[in-house]
Amino acid sequence: MQRRMFDHIQSLDKSRNNWKIKARLARFWATFSPETSAIKGFNLILLDDDNSHIHAYVYPDNWRTIDKEVVEGNVYVIENFQVRETIGKLKPVSTRLCIRLLSNTVIEPVEDDVMIPKHKFEFMDMGDLLFECQRLTENQNPEFAYDVIGVVEHFKKVKRVQTRYGERDQSRFIFTDGRYNASVYIKVLLNVFFSLKFKVTLWGDLASSVSERFKPDLEKPVIGILTSAKLSTFREEHQIGALPSTKIFFNPAIDSVVEFRERLIEEGYKPPEDADKGTSEPPVSLVIEQTSFRDLIENSITYRDMRTVIIKFVISKIEDEENWWFNSCVSCQAEVEKVDKKFKCPECKRSFGYSEKRFRIVVLADDSTLVTNIILLDRFVKRVAGTTVANILNEIKKDSSVTVLSTLFKTIIGKEVTVLIKLTDANVDGDSNLYNIVDLCDSATEEVAIVQASPSNTAPSFSMDGVVPGIELFQTPGSSQSVTKKIKMEGSKD
Repeated sequence: MQRRMFDHIQSLDKSRNNWKIKARLARFWATFSPETSAIKGFNLILLDDDNSHIHAYVYPDNWRTIDKEVVEGNVYVIENFQVRETIGKLKPVSTRLCIRLLSNTVIEPVEDDVMIPKHKFEFMDMGDLLFECQRLTENQNPEFAYDVIGVVEHFKKVKRVQTRYGERDQSRFIFTDGRYNASVYIKVLLNVFFSLKFKVTLWGDLASSVSERFKPDLEKPVIGILTSAKLSTFREEHQIGALPSTKIFFNPAIDSVVEFRERLIEEGYKPPEDADKGTSEPPVSLVIEQTSFRDLIENSITYRDMRTVIIKFVISKIEDEENWWFNSCVSCQAEVEKVDKKFKCPECKRSFGYSEKRFRIVVLADDSTLVTNIILLDRFVKRVAGTTVANILNEIKKDSSVTVLSTLFKTIIGKEVTVLIKLTDANVDGDSNLYNIVDLCDSATEEVAIVQASPSNTAPSFSMDGVVPGIELFQTPGSSQSVTKKIKMEGSKD
């Protein structure tokens, strides 16, 4: 009887279920329910000798029936499974099909096959990643997650951090392309980051495992690969964040890393002085311009690439005294609706049994050039008024009179403030003069905003030393469960 040959991943289609492939298990992770934290299923990235990879998934009951313990990096023969179209955003690999393992799927370990690569990455250049950040609108996710290669700088070992979800492990580092040349300086003049750097903040088990593998004896500079990662944004600053599918490698023995290191040597890369100390943060490379309402309205298009500006004004009136707060998504901070005793978020498509209550107060502002409507958002109001929505609602329950709200509004009206404004697409397109106030500016921030708004026909200039202090990026909650504790990991150095 002739032995059946293996099918190739590239030849898979939805026509049948009796497929048989030989592939390396490149990654394995669990998917958790955001409401209950229960395991919804398990995921595999499979790679064959054609250097083709595919995402496979299996429900917990089928996985128990298959009853196999798998190890990342090992080679398996997998037989009898369904092939389906991929759905959703931030898919871990770029293939349009995926595999669903069934209760009758057979998984058998075999000897290592040198013809099957250890890894496959689909790198996006950091420069392209930066422009991808600018292209994507807020709360929008691309179809596929990103694979990125770069230099790891300012690595901070894991530590326990108090969060609203309790104490969690956290590790941080800076990810950069290592380039410091004239082309980057041109980006400064265009008010783009003057070096291609992204913050990376890891949480939970992933933070612990990555911190443990970041050894002092790693070859310097340390070249890292973040695979199946996402982009996150906080106050116009961009970071590369982790998904449940994310895996991080340090100095993997592949050609891409060798070529990247050779390029660093040729271009004269110099690591930051405190790169090995793990104690300091490099300055955030975002320059913010101080301007006026008149210039924002008359020359709105010139702020298309800037998006965050500083303005000083006086709050003259509360425009809407009825609608001063809203229910917010605990994940992405978008406004949520209460449906069937649950809060449903239209942005991240998740449901919660609770929500956060946030300030959103529409006022009239006068900066001596123009008077316009602005929206005071939660962070600003909490800093100015020294209270929270929950505190005020609790006081109103005790005293149904309008005294509590009147006190809040009196704290705000007549106050002269310097603030950070986050410009929307409608603002820069000239379609809206309603501005969002995201935070109160402290004196240090105001001092670095030394560039005054200039006429639209004049090219702006920027201070090379101008930085905004105090900006920190935090990863979307929930991604700490990116590694299931029951999975055995490959013991080789990566």
